[in-house]
Amino acid sequence: MLRVYSCIVQEHDLRLLLVAGLICLASSCIAFAAFEQAERDRSRKLLWTLLAAVVAGLGTWATHFVAMLAFKPDLPMGYNFSTTLLSVGAAIFVSGIGWSIALSRRPAAAIVGGAIVGAGVGTMHYIGMAAVEVAGFVVWDQDLALASVVVGVTLAACSMWAARSATAARKAAPLLLTLGICGLHFTAMAAASIYPSNAMIVPSNSVDSGTLAIVITAGVMMIFGAGFGVIHFERRLARAQFAEAKERAALADEILVGALEREALTARLEREVTISSAALENMGQGLSMFDEHDRLVRFNRKYAELYGIPEHLLTPGTAVSEILHHLIGTGLFPQSAEFYADLLGVLVDEGGRHEVELADGRIIEIHVQPAPMGSWVATHEDVTEARRTADRIAYLAQHDTLTGLPNRSAFAENLSAAAGEARENCGLAVLTIDLDRFKEVNDTLGHPFGDRILEQAAARLRQVVGPDDVLTRLGGDEFAVIQSGTPDAEAASALAARIVDAIEQPFRFDGHTVAIGASIGISVSPRDGKDADELLKKSDLALYRAKEENRGSFRFFETGMDARMQERRQLEAELRIAIEQGQFEVHYQPLLDTGTGRIASFEALVRWNHPLRGLVQPGDFIPIAEESNLIIPIGEWVLRQACHDARDWPEDVKVGVNLSPAQFKRGDLITVTLSALSNAELAPSRLELEITESVLLHDEAWVRSILERLSALGVSIAMDDFGTGYSSLSYLRTFPFDRIKIDRSFVADLVGAGDSLAIVQATIQLSQKLGMETTAEGVETQEQLAILTGEGCTHAQGFLIGHPVRAEQARQLVAPQEQRKRAAR
Repeated sequence: MLRVYSCIVQEHDLRLLLVAGLICLASSCIAFAAFEQAERDRSRKLLWTLLAAVVAGLGTWATHFVAMLAFKPDLPMGYNFSTTLLSVGAAIFVSGIGWSIALSRRPAAAIVGGAIVGAGVGTMHYIGMAAVEVAGFVVWDQDLALASVVVGVTLAACSMWAARSATAARKAAPLLLTLGICGLHFTAMAAASIYPSNAMIVPSNSVDSGTLAIVITAGVMMIFGAGFGVIHFERRLARAQFAEAKERAALADEILVGALEREALTARLEREVTISSAALENMGQGLSMFDEHDRLVRFNRKYAELYGIPEHLLTPGTAVSEILHHLIGTGLFPQSAEFYADLLGVLVDEGGRHEVELADGRIIEIHVQPAPMGSWVATHEDVTEARRTADRIAYLAQHDTLTGLPNRSAFAENLSAAAGEARENCGLAVLTIDLDRFKEVNDTLGHPFGDRILEQAAARLRQVVGPDDVLTRLGGDEFAVIQSGTPDAEAASALAARIVDAIEQPFRFDGHTVAIGASIGISVSPRDGKDADELLKKSDLALYRAKEENRGSFRFFETGMDARMQERRQLEAELRIAIEQGQFEVHYQPLLDTGTGRIASFEALVRWNHPLRGLVQPGDFIPIAEESNLIIPIGEWVLRQACHDARDWPEDVKVGVNLSPAQFKRGDLITVTLSALSNAELAPSRLELEITESVLLHDEAWVRSILERLSALGVSIAMDDFGTGYSSLSYLRTFPFDRIKIDRSFVADLVGAGDSLAIVQATIQLSQKLGMETTAEGVETQEQLAILTGEGCTHAQGFLIGHPVRAEQARQLVAPQEQRKRAAR
């Protein structure tokens, strides 16, 4: 390799070597372009192969002699003309054989052909070297000479293999052949050593280097120009042939498409005729077509079936008058022939629809459409069911499906009409009625049972209202009565009293006896207003007051009611602002372990720190929050804050948080609880969730599944206010309670009333049997605490134990306990 490198760098003009390399690369590219054409154009394969051989041979020859011109032996040198010509002929002939073989589809043909092309390059080189006449002796290194041939043959074989491959290696073929030619030349030049000799002279008839350079350059440029020209011509020809073929293909496609379109059109017309006939016979309406003389032209089977027309009257040419007389004669058409003739005349002249009610009760809609040249077409459709359905829909739109009473939509129309009449005549009263305790009964006994109560309640209301009164079910458990012709409030009071008395009577179904009640709000026109919306609004306000003050009663609207409702709505709006601005804080009331005397836990109690009202107690805003569902974000905030504050207490002190029914209904209570515990890094065993019995009335199975999953996580569950509400003992067996909290009402009467003590004793004993803890609420005296401790109550809560305090004060209350615990260790 060092000898080859030295030969190139020290014995050659590098500029001429660059020219030789470019000539070699260009001829290789042209030769392979012609070779690709030979592959594609089998009809001119010989021509393209010959062109590849000539271009490759001349390129190799030119590369060799340009490189020889770059050679600097520092001796006189010339070229034998005949031997030089022989070298170019050998290059073209041998490489032509190689190119031809490479075109074969046999597996090894490309490699063999390439090797022969490489052998042709070697043959040309060594014959060309024989044509060199120099004033000295040429001595050859046999090993390098052999190596030069191996390099040329190998790289030429690789280039031909790459040219025949279907990969990106195809583009590397010209470069590989160029490397093979140049590699062979320079390795062979390195194998030759020239020794000067005075005995050797250059013949006078030798071709000198300058002349050879001119001839080589001119010849090469002509050959390359011809090669480029032929390739360009062939490509243009190929493009023209492709365009012509494309044109012919497009023409053929047009001819084919035209034929196919004609066939498709014919088939479509035939199909449309078939479909039209099938559609005519299978359409839902009867169809009849008459000419300008009112004679039958065409009809379908449905037309004959609708009217029961006999076959002899369905013959084309039958007059429409004959068909009408037949239908009148059979009694199907109840009107006279003149009536139907006049009606048909109008319809034929102007077109249109008309419904005919047949003697059998069916309703037929006839639609007549005039046609060209005086003919006409009629469709006949049985719309009996459609009309009945429309009537039913109209009825349902104005009536309640369960009770059959007018609904809210009808009530609005009736009230507007009654209010308008009242302005001109005497007056009216509006009574809105709400069934007390219905929701609890419905949730407990089920919706089917609740529906039966609503049906019976509606029946009772029908019996007590007057014949001119309008009774309505507004929705749910709400009813309303429009009492017309009322000169004063006495008649309204009497009606309200009858309603309250009727609804208070027990309902008995399937072994169940249920007692509910009715609360009623009343507004009277014109005293309380003359507008329908105003009367309804004031009646609702009176109803709200009745439910708030004393259920099972009735109230007339009073001026102050509106202001109170406005105040309530204002408080609700301020509650929403309080949630957004974080105006709430949590206070904590301690629970005493009666056995150890230690604070065992705190109950979290929310307070509203209003910027104007000051500290608002829960009783003033919790009911509003529950009605408006604002209790959900408030309850979640309290849960998160309580867990966060409890983190700073001793590990054996729990925190209790109250839950509302709305939080269970939302469905994400478990997720919220886990999130609160995780964010506060509080153990689930330190959290106790308190629920009232009202929670258990809402989808018992759903509530139980939630409580069981919370209990499985380690969270404690407590029943708050036990002894009030329904107090079903089955709840204690069904639900996973850990604690029962005895309501403060029993603790308050613990000393004086024996029945309260008995209830407390029974509750404590029951909890002991069930393995539950008990907490007595509202403990305010030492005497109460002593009784409860003696009965075995495990925990006590009340003002005697401690008032609700802020989080920092709660932490200070349990700090001494933690210090004593550490000291005991």
